[in-house]
Amino acid sequence: MKKYSIAATTDIGVSRERQEDYIFFKELDEKNLFCVIADGTGSRPSIPQPASIICLEIGNFIQTMWKNKKKDFCLDPKFYMKLAMLIANKVIGAFKMGNEELYSGFAASVTCCLFTENNQIFIAHCGNTRVYMLRNGVLTQLTKDYTKANELLNVGKITKEEYYVHADRLLITNGIGLVTEPEIQLRAGRIKDDDIILMTTDGVHYAIQPQAMAEIILKSQDCEMAAYNLVDAAKNIIKYPDNMSAMVLCTNQ
Repeated sequence: MKKYSIAATTDIGVSRERQEDYIFFKELDEKNLFCVIADGTGSRPSIPQPASIICLEIGNFIQTMWKNKKKDFCLDPKFYMKLAMLIANKVIGAFKMGNEELYSGFAASVTCCLFTENNQIFIAHCGNTRVYMLRNGVLTQLTKDYTKANELLNVGKITKEEYYVHADRLLITNGIGLVTEPEIQLRAGRIKDDDIILMTTDGVHYAIQPQAMAEIILKSQDCEMAAYNLVDAAKNIIKYPDNMSAMVLCTNQ
């Protein structure tokens, strides 16, 4: 029996010409799962979009390490997840160097999660994609937003309520492809059997407040419906003008 159940939904959203979100997840084996969610910028018609390049680059690196250096990888997963993101950053940089005009603006907010057989979660993150944990009915954000508005929030210049409507919530200060040496937030923790993990792009979590997201998840019959219902609410109820993606993960008891 597989250790985890996972489902994801992504949508181009309201008033958008291109889908710049991308989701990747891969079962490393029946009990270990690796996931990436990304929200890109700078896409152009008829060329690969940055979020897909980054997610696939990170995913391929992690799979290679798992296959060829599993013992080393398991000793320090956060190190290899960070390394994967930094390698993806260099790949995006190479695109820009090869054709600055075509690939200018290529970047993405990116969040990676590794779920292991001993109920651990490892997170590597930069940008304003997010990971949440739903425990005992409370949805808690595990990642921080690298945005100008979050800097204002941290020094008390705006409130948490103001953050969600502040124009600078969209001004990313750190991301893959955005800076030469991105800061990677690293976290590790342990998942309980009844916990639910949610990964989102800002088209979902800027549209729907945390308690409302928690209620949507808890009222959904499974992970698949939870992901679908979150995106559906952001698009068809809130009508938020952005791409929107949600990944929902549960443990199989």
